[in-house]
Amino acid sequence: MILKEQLVKLGVLAKPHGVAGEVLLRVVPQWEGYSPDPSFLFVDLNGGLVPFEVLTMREKNDSDLLVSLDTIQTGDDARALQGADVYIEEEALGEPGDEEVSLRQLIDYTVSDVNRGLLGKVTDVSDSPVNPLLQVDYNGKDVLIPFQADFIHHIDPKKRTISLQTPPGLIDLYLE
Repeated sequence: MILKEQLVKLGVLAKPHGVAGEVLLRVVPQWEGYSPDPSFLFVDLNGGLVPFEVLTMREKNDSDLLVSLDTIQTGDDARALQGADVYIEEEALGEPGDEEVSLRQLIDYTVSDVNRGLLGKVTDVSDSPVNPLLQVDYNGKDVLIPFQADFIHHIDPKKRTISLQTPPGLIDLYLE
């Protein structure tokens, strides 16, 4: 019997896609950009993991996959799984794509400033190509920090940390 602790949470089944039983799988931000290729998905139903054979899996966008499962053949079948957590074996995650890391993957990273010290965790991102922003929870206040190359001191994906060197006064704007 497979336990959750032996698996990686890939995401949540969001809703049916079409009428043939295909399901939209919303991927958790940390796995966006990966190309999973599992033989089975393990769906958490009523506290137990139920294996479903994967017939097809294709990317819809950075954060969504469209999945066909062996016993899910109608929209109603798919609707019954809506909201269920999905797990896979870690080796089925694949590797991150060659493309740039999605900003959404930075959610929950811990942010510090070279001059100010620990700021907090990234709670959201605005991934506008013109002005991407990190929303950081700094002692209960939302601080928006432009995510520009000039401000980035270091990013450590293994430790899930971002070190920035923000302009003097930027953080203070939110604390007054």
